[in-house]
Amino acid sequence: MLKKFSLFFHPIEIDLSFTPFALRLDNETYQIMKASDENIADLLGLEQEVYFGRTPWSRFSFKSELKKHANSLYLVVYQGSTLVGFVGMRMQAQEGHITNIAVKPTYQRRGIGEFLLRTMIGIAQKNRAVQMTLEVRSDNYNAQRLYRKLGFKDNFIRKNYYTTEQADAISMIKELTD
Repeated sequence: MLKKFSLFFHPIEIDLSFTPFALRLDNETYQIMKASDENIADLLGLEQEVYFGRTPWSRFSFKSELKKHANSLYLVVYQGSTLVGFVGMRMQAQEGHITNIAVKPTYQRRGIGEFLLRTMIGIAQKNRAVQMTLEVRSDNYNAQRLYRKLGFKDNFIRKNYYTTEQADAISMIKELTD
């Protein structure tokens, strides 16, 4: 209890530094780097493709999130000049929250999404997070399967979370241990 009380008054400094690198998966090479404003057009295009024309985030949303350097990290995955995936995480208190993740449909089931989530889990653990959270559409069974494989568990239902489609979301949580 005293440790939690102390952390409240003396919060741990968050380290979201990230060094770009190349990743080899299934005999393909991908570049992983921090997202920047230069990636916004590609991010919007990928969301259009992944979410079948329904863009959950606007240019303003991405621009706003990418400015939150103190507690947010967004990573992009490129193969050549093609954006094939991205993930965003916000650190708050002792929690890492996945804000957004998408992988280009033709690149799904190659381990990119799993790699991105494992990377964010590792960064959250490095920053002493005790849990990870995310929301997923209640009808997105493929994503739910991946999240459960990585240890996320259903927490509760957020009714009409996706307001434009009147779709529910499942809030999921993963306890992080050393």
